[in-house]
Amino acid sequence: MYKAMDAARDAGTKVAFTLSDSFVVDRHRTDLWQLFREGRIDILFANEAEIMSLAEHDSAEEAALAVAAEVPTVVVTRGEKGAFALSGGKKVSVAAEPIERLVDTTGAGDLFAAGFLAGEARGLGTERSLRLGAIAAAEVIQHYGARPEADLRALAGGLLG
Repeated sequence: MYKAMDAARDAGTKVAFTLSDSFVVDRHRTDLWQLFREGRIDILFANEAEIMSLAEHDSAEEAALAVAAEVPTVVVTRGEKGAFALSGGKKVSVAAEPIERLVDTTGAGDLFAAGFLAGEARGLGTERSLRLGAIAAAEVIQHYGARPEADLRALAGGLLG
């Protein structure tokens, strides 16, 4: 992992990291904080439970603020409550995208991260990147399986430019 992070840095790119699961956070909390303090992570993705576990705080927003002191961009997904990001000292929030029916949440976090990173790679800014993440996550939770079935570019509409 360190070699991959170093290679990314050497190539002039950012490093994004996801917490994956509260169990992982509980087991590796000290190591994660070390990564943050070493400046190895540029963008951190977490859901509410994961960020609260990491910071050992009972508020997702307060926990994210604690992590944002070490990580330039912290993105927190909140299920049907949408998502928020702390970046550059600012908080940006978006609502969840409307869905017809929740079927399977497998892959929702990964698709959210993919949408967000696609927006960031295009320089679209935090709010539009969050919206792209929400669109991608909303698509994948409406069917079984972790791969999108709809054309995400079409769903994004004018957001991609």
